[in-house]
Amino acid sequence: MPLFLCPNDDTQMQKIARNGVELDICPTCKGVWLDRGELDKLLVQEREESEKSVQAHRRFQEEVQSFERNPDEWKRSHKYDDDKKRYRYDGDDDDRHEQRDGRRKRRGGFDLFDIFD
Repeated sequence: MPLFLCPNDDTQMQKIARNGVELDICPTCKGVWLDRGELDKLLVQEREESEKSVQAHRRFQEEVQSFERNPDEWKRSHKYDDDKKRYRYDGDDDDRHEQRDGRRKRRGGFDLFDIFD
């Protein structure tokens, strides 16, 4: 393996491979150098990710438009799996406690404010 030296400070560079792209990184100045064709690989990967993002946005917009055209049909096609698991709009997301008259179950131990109940 040939010895690669950083052009800025003449220290030995480290070769790192990430996502199929080999990078030469200087540990002291943190400079990054690419071999021939590596920048093209990075651009292709970025272009693919960008296309996926555009397609996902397009699918989302189509879903929104289908809802705007006919909300009742959209609701029928997007039912909840279980009617008992519908979202509650009470602002309480903690299901670990048992509800008794809107109060949480006490965890035990003495609480100073227990004497006022």
